[in-house]
Amino acid sequence: MPVKFRKMFGLGNDFIVIDARQDSKLSAAAEPRRATALTDRKTGIGCDQLIILEACEDAMCRMRIINADGSEVGACGNATRCIGGLLFQEKPDAPEATIRTKAGLLRCFKCEDPDMITVDMGEPGLKWEQVPVSKEVDTLHCKEACEGPGLTDCACCSMGNPHATFFVDDCEKVPLQEIGHDLEHHAFFPERCNVSVVTVSKDKKSIRMRVWERGTGITLACGTGACATAVNAIRRGYVGKAENYTTEVKMDGGSLVITYAPPGSGGEKEGHVLMTGRFDTAFTGEIPDSLWG
Repeated sequence: MPVKFRKMFGLGNDFIVIDARQDSKLSAAAEPRRATALTDRKTGIGCDQLIILEACEDAMCRMRIINADGSEVGACGNATRCIGGLLFQEKPDAPEATIRTKAGLLRCFKCEDPDMITVDMGEPGLKWEQVPVSKEVDTLHCKEACEGPGLTDCACCSMGNPHATFFVDDCEKVPLQEIGHDLEHHAFFPERCNVSVVTVSKDKKSIRMRVWERGTGITLACGTGACATAVNAIRRGYVGKAENYTTEVKMDGGSLVITYAPPGSGGEKEGHVLMTGRFDTAFTGEIPDSLWG
């Protein structure tokens, strides 16, 4: 029987979605050989990540996230918005959509704009062992992995996956295509990492971000990367209280609005990261036997 899929995207970060909730055999899409064949943009369907939905007892679904290189990861913010939107289409009266991931339980909420979703991404991991990095350091100022022009130090945190944020004067000038792979695989990051180069606007109300995603390379947007960038910018005091701990993160594929009120600040959902942005469905289709194998 043909395997159906849905092609979805959030800010140009695109996904093949396979629904295995009613047929657990479809979870075989996660096998590295099959996943890399499906995600290949030249010989497959093509996407940044493969998303598999599975039945789950304590949430509306379990979401598995497979990178283009076949590795499985714990979180993806843009995919979470897409799946949250899909779940609300199935159950429009639900007060929230719950999604179980390797990183934990995520909650999605509808916005006034039906094409927008807010996700409570939970608490960021700020300790060195939570990121993780290879040794005990102050994760707000890490100088161990600064191997690239204009990179002096980075701030690290986990949003269910490891992130390194490099604050620079002009992120457009950073040769991310050349240095991204080496930074991702730096020995300082035992589980590899997602790399963002960012510039804070002069009015401190927005952040420009470019991203290299672990296991994928440069992408148009990264939801967890935007969350990590906002968290690290607020921790450093680059943006923050004057804007109710909310900032706009501008990426090549579009913008996300991120709120992070640090513990003790008294802000909304204190200690949690809230991400708001669009989700879209491009098309649906069936996977040919030549790709499924």
